[in-house]
Amino acid sequence: MIENLFQLTSGRAGRPAGDDMPIAQTPTSDGSLIRQGDAVSSRRLRGGAQVNGAIERILFEARQEVWCAVRFERLGAEGFGLYSYLSSRCLRRGLRVRFLVAKAALDEAHVMAFMRRINADGAAVRLTDELESHVLVADRVAALIADQPQDPEKAAIVTEEPGVVCNMAALYRLAWEQAVDFDTFMADRLDFSPEDQQLLELITRPGKDASRARDLGVSLRTFHRRVANLYGRLGVTSRMEAVLVARDLVA
Repeated sequence: MIENLFQLTSGRAGRPAGDDMPIAQTPTSDGSLIRQGDAVSSRRLRGGAQVNGAIERILFEARQEVWCAVRFERLGAEGFGLYSYLSSRCLRRGLRVRFLVAKAALDEAHVMAFMRRINADGAAVRLTDELESHVLVADRVAALIADQPQDPEKAAIVTEEPGVVCNMAALYRLAWEQAVDFDTFMADRLDFSPEDQQLLELITRPGKDASRARDLGVSLRTFHRRVANLYGRLGVTSRMEAVLVARDLVA
């Protein structure tokens, strides 16, 4: 369902070719177009500076709610940092924030850590099996969609055209309803066996790995392999991170 969001604004679905924007077309200084009618505009953005600048403006101007469908695994460090900072700022301002993310993105440790933090801070996070689009909707009056979802910082379309924004919001809601809640997904993913629970308890205590391996009755190599697997499931990259997460999991 969510892939239709990209089709909606690219002319592939929902409108006849050649009828993609209303009334006038005015060139901007960078060669892109602002098409205006009844004080409504849409703009094609090119390059990370323009795309990230538009995201920053939309989120700064949002007043009530922000809905994001983000392909975090496709973002560079600058784009990821921008979402991290601005989403936290929106929450501090009291906005309602939603994130729709592909389950596979959680395999990236930095994405997992961010989702944990933003979820704990009050954002609503849901996960979907596949996410073909990169979309931002603010207050249901402004929207941004990546023109090339495989490289969301390369090009995008930003619009305040009511019909387009309304349809994007409706498709987002449909995809949201079909996605799984982050906490539910993590509870299933972290359904640890007794052996996993023992390993969690060991890494929360001070000591050396050789001693921990002996306590488990395994070789040091096997212990390191099990720890690496555990880190992957927790979405962390270090013992300190694992300890912080494990404190919430080990009774």
